[in-house]
Amino acid sequence: MSSSSNSSSSGGNGNDNSNGNDGNPAAADTNHRDNRHGQKHYLIMDAGKDRIKRMMSMGKPNQAIHDFSAQNGLDIPAADAIYGLLHSLGHTKWGIHESVLRATLLSAEAHIQKKTLPPEQHIALLSQMKHYLAVPRLQHLPLMLLERHPGLVPDDICEAILQTPGLYQKCSVAVKRELWRRDYNLFTGYMMPLIDNYAKNEELLDMSREIFSTNVKSYSRRRRAHPALTQISSAIDADLKLYMQTLGMVRHRFLETNNPVFGTLRLDLVMSMHENDVSEITRNDVCHKLAWSLDACIMKQIMDDRRVLELQKYFDGIDPDNAPYGEIALILSSPYSRHILAQYIFSILKDIAPNAQVSTRYTDLTWPSLMAIIGLFAHTLLSQERPKIPKVDRSVTRVFFRSLIPFILASDKHDHKLGSYQLHLQKGSVSKKAQLNHAGVFSDSDSLYSKMSNLQPSSEDISILSSSELARQVLHVFLLKRIAEFDMAMLNIWLPAISEAFKASLGLPDTAYVRTVVDNTHQPDVALELRQNAFECDAFMLCLVLHIKETKGVSAAIVNSAIQGLDLAGQGIKGANTDGVISHAIEAVPLLGLFDQLAHVRHCAHEQVISFLIECTSILSAEYSTANGGGSNNNSNGGGSSDAVEGLGSQSQTVPIHNKESAVYFVFVLAEHAAAKYAVDPGQFDKLSRLYHKLAAVSPPQAFEYRISSTNCLHSSKFLKK
Repeated sequence: MSSSSNSSSSGGNGNDNSNGNDGNPAAADTNHRDNRHGQKHYLIMDAGKDRIKRMMSMGKPNQAIHDFSAQNGLDIPAADAIYGLLHSLGHTKWGIHESVLRATLLSAEAHIQKKTLPPEQHIALLSQMKHYLAVPRLQHLPLMLLERHPGLVPDDICEAILQTPGLYQKCSVAVKRELWRRDYNLFTGYMMPLIDNYAKNEELLDMSREIFSTNVKSYSRRRRAHPALTQISSAIDADLKLYMQTLGMVRHRFLETNNPVFGTLRLDLVMSMHENDVSEITRNDVCHKLAWSLDACIMKQIMDDRRVLELQKYFDGIDPDNAPYGEIALILSSPYSRHILAQYIFSILKDIAPNAQVSTRYTDLTWPSLMAIIGLFAHTLLSQERPKIPKVDRSVTRVFFRSLIPFILASDKHDHKLGSYQLHLQKGSVSKKAQLNHAGVFSDSDSLYSKMSNLQPSSEDISILSSSELARQVLHVFLLKRIAEFDMAMLNIWLPAISEAFKASLGLPDTAYVRTVVDNTHQPDVALELRQNAFECDAFMLCLVLHIKETKGVSAAIVNSAIQGLDLAGQGIKGANTDGVISHAIEAVPLLGLFDQLAHVRHCAHEQVISFLIECTSILSAEYSTANGGGSNNNSNGGGSSDAVEGLGSQSQTVPIHNKESAVYFVFVLAEHAAAKYAVDPGQFDKLSRLYHKLAAVSPPQAFEYRISSTNCLHSSKFLKK
């Protein structure tokens, strides 16, 4: 609303539409200007209140009201009579004016949404409505108009939005995008929290840690549809400038943290633009073709000859003097990229193994090894002004990879014999030489490997493992595949070497692995340059437990080995030495020793120990239920049949848990040990707490005082608080 300083009326009466107001929400303001100064005065905010006071004090108030009504088209015949009628019906003048204002606003909103004005008219109307930005009740009108042409935001409007508290937050993303183009700091303030949210998202983090599984094939689609990514890509839309600035922020965060998840974000961003057909961006992203071919391999979980050729052609076409090695390294630093490369290297070794002496494929190991090394050195390459490609350590390709050949051949023999065993099992004629031992492990495994006197990692192998993340990743692939084949014996052969290699790769002092003070469990910091090693350590632990849970019978076999030989019958469980139980389990099952070692320094390993206990407890609960339902309840120490039984719960078990009472106590003691001494990342406490709650939920009632609960557990109770 505006007021003129000239007291003369522009029309004879209130019906005169000399304003020329044709429904334009700002038109009424346009024609009422001060004749002396050529300015219009808006009767809004504090300045409007002051002007009204001056108008009312300069003469007779009634005359001032009459003049104002005449000048602004409010001199409506019989208005007083209408007010009287409405008042008699219970309406106040405030209510009447509020209704009129609401109707006016609805009309203005409809007019703005009705059509898109040509640019010149749009800018002119914005100029007329600029003062509305200062009025909370009206500021949505110019914001609605801005959305009609989000690319046309005049500088004065931009400045007004940024200077008005809270107004920027009310703008649509499309309007904000135009503001971001002019103010990098404003864009950073919006985008950085989204980038950090992507890196911290629990679901995305767990997916990225899976080295390989059938699930990984679906993860790319799930990530691209995840709000943590779509919010970032929606903010960028198809704006090349904002896209490039976002990549700069991703690089910045990666350099700060050396977190390989940012490599996945770099991959996801370019592929999101590819899938949305944003050609302006993909055409200008030098890593588009690399990401496209690599992503196809990740989604299929195989690097076929066609994709390998595409990737090799991409690198052949790069100018070595101007190659974007930093950006390439960032994409290759993604766990998905490195894991598929490790799988590809292992597949080549599998092809080489049968004809190792004469194979010509050894040279094929060089290219994927170089790609993996580039990814592992991404932090260094991005830090360099002129990145220099690192060389592949020949001790890895020429010594360690060749050292794996005998182990691969031995594992093939194991699989062949296990296949024969399973065939006999199906026919009901199990060979005496092919039985499942007390741990549920194919009995010929240990004897088969023990006959091969040289089937042990050499000191050189262990040294290479300790210094090379590439060597460790390829070994991880091999050992995880062995678990899927129920070959725990092969895993046990390598566990001492893995344990030593992990300690070296994390660079932590020996004191970090010993908790002398209960509850002093904060996860120790790993040096920036070693954080990719820490990530892969976590990934291997997660995948170990995942594959153990997925492979029928392995969880029960581990529990049986852990409690084998524990004589609890004489002293009773209550009198058992809890530290002795843990020491016995670690000695009996090397895998539990690795869990215990890493869980002292890595929060993720702590989570995986509890996840493993949840699986074991689910099996126990199922077996108790089966026993109560009429099945045999075998509680003899170390006894039990090796015949296959079908357990309830998460998986069917090849081997039953032989002593449920001892197993219950083992779970209880290990859970308390974990809660007291294992590492905790304060930022991930809630997730860990949910796992402890789940463990308590599946704990069988038959455990009695050793049931996992806040009442029974001194240390676990801190995670079981509601």
